[in-house]
Amino acid sequence: MNTAARFMSAFEGSEVAHGQTTVGRTTRLGKAEAKSFVVREPMTEDLVTSHLNGGQGIGSIPINSNNMCKFGAIDVDDYDLNLQDVVARVWSAGLPLVICRSKSGGAHIYLFLKEWEKASVVREYLTEAAALLGFAGREIFPKQDAVLHDKGDVGNFINLPYHNAQRSMRYALDASGNAMSVEEFLDLVDQKRCNLTDLETALAEQRPDVAELAEYPPCIQSLVALGVSENRNNFMMHATVSIKKERPDDWEDGVDEFNRRYINPPLSSKELQETVIKSHRRKDYGHLCDQAPMVNFCDKAKCRMCKFGIGGGGGSSFMPVLTGLTIMKSDPRLYYVNVDGERIELTLDELNSPREFQKKCLKELNRRPDVLKDKDWGALVNGLMAEATEADVAPELTTKGQFMELLEQFCTSRTRAMAPEELVMGKPWTDKGVTAFKIQGLMEFLKRKDFKAVTRPQAQQYIKDLSDDPDKAITVMKVKKEDGTYASVRVWKVPAFDTTEVQLDIEDADAQTDVPF
Repeated sequence: MNTAARFMSAFEGSEVAHGQTTVGRTTRLGKAEAKSFVVREPMTEDLVTSHLNGGQGIGSIPINSNNMCKFGAIDVDDYDLNLQDVVARVWSAGLPLVICRSKSGGAHIYLFLKEWEKASVVREYLTEAAALLGFAGREIFPKQDAVLHDKGDVGNFINLPYHNAQRSMRYALDASGNAMSVEEFLDLVDQKRCNLTDLETALAEQRPDVAELAEYPPCIQSLVALGVSENRNNFMMHATVSIKKERPDDWEDGVDEFNRRYINPPLSSKELQETVIKSHRRKDYGHLCDQAPMVNFCDKAKCRMCKFGIGGGGGSSFMPVLTGLTIMKSDPRLYYVNVDGERIELTLDELNSPREFQKKCLKELNRRPDVLKDKDWGALVNGLMAEATEADVAPELTTKGQFMELLEQFCTSRTRAMAPEELVMGKPWTDKGVTAFKIQGLMEFLKRKDFKAVTRPQAQQYIKDLSDDPDKAITVMKVKKEDGTYASVRVWKVPAFDTTEVQLDIEDADAQTDVPF
């Protein structure tokens, strides 16, 4: 098997589409500006060869039409990331993962599987792996548990490594943090390929052994196992939320015991009383999931199942993680977004309004997220739009495509003119490969079809787009009237539509069995 074939095998995913990205300038923050879009054609060996040779960069969509996958990834999109530290974490944890530098200097941490597995299950394992490595909250590929195939959705792609392989900055790293050639990378992929049972075993060996905190949030368990010596106040504010759920009647004693047992060095009794305990006496706080040091070890899915986690004891706040926005270039626009890994379809209003988004989630997911302030929702949506992928749709799903279908109907219908004299009646006349008509006749036809999406000026522009010389799309024809005189008629012209009839093979009527009626 040649290099391109091996590479394609490693990143086998969607059988109907792949991604392409055009990279622009690099910002002052180190992020490479890029325009990403989905191409509704399968990834091929020729495309992979071009990618490896420095041609069009491509991406693979991990999830297939059966919502299964053979590879996944943790996208650590941090621009000040210490890649050597990432390598050290992954290799010391003994997880069967492969680290590649991303185009912006972050890391794509890949999982390669021997068999097709359910995307939802792979996402669960990779989410846990990310939390154990201290990369919680990073995007997981595949980005969704299931894709809305019946609505034209195909999922999200991840840009592949080794673009321009000979000089690529998107390379894999070995156990010492050294760059690997594409052939060495593929050998490592073969070495690291595993079953989900292998990953489960590796993760089990890394799970913190803190039995007494089994019903506490995973981040608390992980940080206690590692030892909490920094951000102690924040951690204790966070842990106290769970302690109050477990010991509502003597939570203050519980906080003091937790501090002395798990914090190294523990906060002084005075500091603990004047900060953590005093604050929690005044009000009931929620978990500080988005703050250090918890944020890098957060696993919300598991936390919701913990008795004293965000899903236990009546936690009042819920805001899902939104990722992987895809913009369908239909009319009107439609948007697909992952809500905690579940894919939903949004209209423009549902994306723009936090209240409408809440209604959609309640209807589709049986969950009611918090309504953010307009400024906060705007920042969230703008972030999604900045990373969004565009996807073309069938022409008939666009306004122009619908107009063209109706234009063809108008020009080829049974009411078309039998002679040029009928042009004055608003009928289309076809002769010598050209169809002419009055714009008023077309607009009246569109009105009868209840098609109001196109104005008269828009219709005229669409008609011009059909002509090799737009200036000649409109002309004046002399038409003979009934009294023998001639009238000048202003008409628009388009290339005649092919009206060839398709011959269908129909079974001989004499050979048919009795008709059941």
